[in-house]
Amino acid sequence: MRQHLLRFIKRRKHIGITIFTIAILILAILILIPTFVMSMFLGERIEQKQRDSMEFGIESEQISLFTEDDLALAAWRTYTQNEILNGTVIIVSGLQEPSVTAFFGYANMFAEHGWDSLLIEKRARSLSEGDSIGFGTTEWRDVKAGVDFLAADMRVGDFPIIALGTSAGGATAIIAGGEVPRIDGVIAISAYADFVGLYVDSLPTFGLPRFVGVLTTPFIYLNMWLRLGFDAISYTPINGIVKLGERPILLMHSTNDRQVRFSHFEQLYQTAKDADVAVTAFVREGNWHFVCYDHYTDTPVRDAAFTEAVLAFLGQFTR
Repeated sequence: MRQHLLRFIKRRKHIGITIFTIAILILAILILIPTFVMSMFLGERIEQKQRDSMEFGIESEQISLFTEDDLALAAWRTYTQNEILNGTVIIVSGLQEPSVTAFFGYANMFAEHGWDSLLIEKRARSLSEGDSIGFGTTEWRDVKAGVDFLAADMRVGDFPIIALGTSAGGATAIIAGGEVPRIDGVIAISAYADFVGLYVDSLPTFGLPRFVGVLTTPFIYLNMWLRLGFDAISYTPINGIVKLGERPILLMHSTNDRQVRFSHFEQLYQTAKDADVAVTAFVREGNWHFVCYDHYTDTPVRDAAFTEAVLAFLGQFTR
């Protein structure tokens, strides 16, 4: 009887150790997955192909901007030759590619309709200083640096300032709009609602099911806290869009976008509607991450529907 009891206790102890070991392994995996994914982006600089504005038929002036956290950013100004100035469009690009210098075609389109542009290469990219990207949680300060620069320019005066971005740049533009009252309107192209949601959506590309992303979400937040600061997770597009108040926003997305799922657009749009934000939508069928057709990226003015939507939105700011 005693031996039977000892064997039972030993077996229970062995089972307990096995369960504990499995639990530790599962926890380790749940921690390692987001750490691996985040390490692909954070703590790294991104080098991008730089393009010259004259490729797009417009002259530019390269300048430096300085952020509140002491980073020097590369930026380019373009000017309209129209007699009447309508305002300035600040342009920022996505997470990794392309460089903002790929958007001089947009600046050319805006110049033809009375708008100056300020193209900002966000931190940790190409000619700009910085050691790590921040998924918009830090880059909104880069847009603010552009706004502060323009606010000191007599040419700008009280003319409207519009923030435009694509993908992570769209997310950045929304966050900046929420944090910087001097921004009069936002154009967000293929923006995500929050980076954590984008992370969950991206796991299938690594061969992992989405539910693993859901399980590891707390560790994504932990990574962001440790790498970007405790307040970083509060700077999200879904929070920023509510802060726009009466300032309008144009959300543009394609229905089958493979990089940022259409559900992000739906979430942002519904949040804006619920908060009585003046939101306008342009939805394009298919997988067009830039919304503008790929073959018109350098000359967006040739994409009639895209151009009409953007210029109609800007039209409400003309005097």
